[in-house]
Amino acid sequence: MIRNALQRFARRLNYAHDRTFCTSSSDVNVSFRKATINDYEGVMDINRHVHHGRDYLPAGYHSTVTDPNLSALLGEVDNRIIAFGCGRLVDGSRTLLFTGGRTHASVRGQGVSGRLLQHIKSGYSGNDNALYEMFETEYGHPTLSHPYTQGSSLVQKRSVHCFPFHMNDLHLNQLPLNTNQYLVPTQQDLERLMSDKQTHGYLFPGDRLLVNRIPLRAHPQNVPLMFAVEACFHTGESPRECLSFGKSYRCTLGLAYNIDIYGDDPVGLRAHVYKHLQEIANIAQIRREMYRREDGSRREEHDEADERVHLLILSSESVDMSIVYDALSSLGINNAEWPESTRVVIERDFRLE
Repeated sequence: MIRNALQRFARRLNYAHDRTFCTSSSDVNVSFRKATINDYEGVMDINRHVHHGRDYLPAGYHSTVTDPNLSALLGEVDNRIIAFGCGRLVDGSRTLLFTGGRTHASVRGQGVSGRLLQHIKSGYSGNDNALYEMFETEYGHPTLSHPYTQGSSLVQKRSVHCFPFHMNDLHLNQLPLNTNQYLVPTQQDLERLMSDKQTHGYLFPGDRLLVNRIPLRAHPQNVPLMFAVEACFHTGESPRECLSFGKSYRCTLGLAYNIDIYGDDPVGLRAHVYKHLQEIANIAQIRREMYRREDGSRREEHDEADERVHLLILSSESVDMSIVYDALSSLGINNAEWPESTRVVIERDFRLE
C-alpha cells in the first residue's frame, strides 16, 4: 500500500513537472541583444496592458536602458521584438534581480522568457559574489505551484490595494491637524534603521523590503536604491513606528503613485497616508504648471490626465487596511480596485543552466 502511494505521488510529480516546464526548450528562432533607446516602441508593443494599464516601464524606459548598473536585453524574431527583461545586482552584489520582464502573447509558453533570463544571467557569470537570483511578480505565478522543481522559494508577500480617483475628489482641506513629528530620513538615518536588528521583526519581517517594486534585503548597502523615490517618511519609535516610500510615474491611465508602507501602528498609518496624499497634490500641481506654456488642446489633454490618479498601497498582511480605507474615505476617496491582489518575491540560488 505504501509503495503504491509512493508511485502515485511520483507520477503526480512527473505530471506537474511536465505540465509546468515542458516548454523549457523552444523551436522559436529568437535572437537576443542589448536594448537601446531606439527600441522603445517595439518594447512597448510587446504588451500594452501590463499591470492593468499602470505599467511603470513606459515612463522609465529611457533611464532603464541607459543605466550602467542595469542589463536590459530583448529578444527578436524576424526583426520583431517579442521579449524584454532587465537584470541588476542588489544586496551588495549578492543577488541578481530580474525586472521589467514581458513576452509577446504569440510566443508565451514556448520557453522564450527562460532563454532571455539565461542570456541576462550569462552577463553576470564572472561575478563570484552572486549567490541568489530573484524576481517580483503577482501571486499565482507558475513557479509558485511547484517550487521544489527549481529550488525556488517565496520570500516576501505584499498586499496591493488600488484606489483610482480624480484630483477633484480629493479634499485636503479635511485633513485633521496632525501632531505627528515627521522625519524625512537621510541616507545615514536609513542605514542606522537597517542596521538595527531590533526593528527587523516589526518593520521588515523576513529581513525584506519592496521599494518601488524593487525587492531588497533590509541591509545598509541597499539604502542608495531606496532613494530612487520622491518621498520617504518615518514616524514614531519601535514598536509604534512606520516607514513609507512614495514614487510617482505617468502611465496610460494618468498619474500613478505607489506607497510602500512598513509598520502597522494605526496612528502612523493614517499619518503616512495623509502625508503622501499631500505629495500627490503637489505633484499634480507641478505637472499642471509645466504644461501651461503649451497650446490649448495639448494643455487640456494633460490637465485631464493629471486629474486621474491611481494610488497603489503595498503593505504587509499584518496591516489593518480598514484604517487606511477610513483615512482615504475621510478625504473623499471611496473607490477601490482589486483589494486582495498580492505581489510576491521569488528567490532561488544563482545558477547558470
